[in-house]
Amino acid sequence: MRLDPETLEPAQVVRIGPGADLVVVAGGYVWITHGLLRYTGDDYLRDAGDRTLTRVDPSTGEARVVGGGLAPCGIAADPSGDVWVANCFASASGASNVVRVDGRTLDFEATWPVPGGDGYYRGMAYGAGALWVADASGAGDARRANIIQLNPRTGARHSIRFARHATALAWSESYGDLWMTNFADRSVSRMHAATEESKTFDSVAKNPGALVVEDGAVWVGEWNAPAVLRLPAVGTGRAGRVSLPMTARPGGITSVAAGAGAIWAAVPDDSAVWKIDPKTNRTTRIGLRYHPWGVAVGDEGVWAVLRAHNE
Repeated sequence: MRLDPETLEPAQVVRIGPGADLVVVAGGYVWITHGLLRYTGDDYLRDAGDRTLTRVDPSTGEARVVGGGLAPCGIAADPSGDVWVANCFASASGASNVVRVDGRTLDFEATWPVPGGDGYYRGMAYGAGALWVADASGAGDARRANIIQLNPRTGARHSIRFARHATALAWSESYGDLWMTNFADRSVSRMHAATEESKTFDSVAKNPGALVVEDGAVWVGEWNAPAVLRLPAVGTGRAGRVSLPMTARPGGITSVAAGAGAIWAAVPDDSAVWKIDPKTNRTTRIGLRYHPWGVAVGDEGVWAVLRAHNE
């Protein structure tokens, strides 16, 4: 569903497959993964055709499922308009890769192997000419704590070891920093790509999940609570907290996005997307009929991907 960022009313509805979750906008298209995100008690890895990728053309409303054996566990936009998809395959233990999908033709371009694992989610981000890929998360094993810096043209890998397991990733273009949430350690970390020096903000949330960098702030959704954290994109200032005044519990936030002058948070338990004014922290609830799991901002408006009540 596309929302008008000013009126907050639905402007376009496109039917897609079940289990929609992550969403990015790239190359004039909207890209959606299916069957990836789940609540923490649902820690199994599926590989039965329900973990798919869909491309939506906003100009026509056409939705096309991308075939070819993808098993998406992460997604990131490439500056060219293509998208990078991380695959985690349940049927082949340890087999994982990232694939560049041509935004126009849907052909698979570069395909590069990355270290495997039995998780079902990988944080990904593109920045400074590199693709950044976290170790697999979500299967109860956070012993591996690496970030892979991948050359998208050659596939050359550089592994950076961390003391904590990274989950979601976000790139700060203004400062050349990679941000990551450490879901199990209640912390958020910032790494300067040029030096690999890092700074960790401890005890910022019980389970920090999705994050996005906008101007001088980093916005982090709490997975198990109705709140968005605000951290300084540079320096060592204290974290702020924007509580969403909702009655739904637990009211966790599965996705955050920035654009159209606001921060947007998807809250499935509340059947709502929340708009946050970054200047005043004022919040506005956008109630929806179904459960929004992912949110992204494009030139056409705000895209929310919805799951039905029985998904």
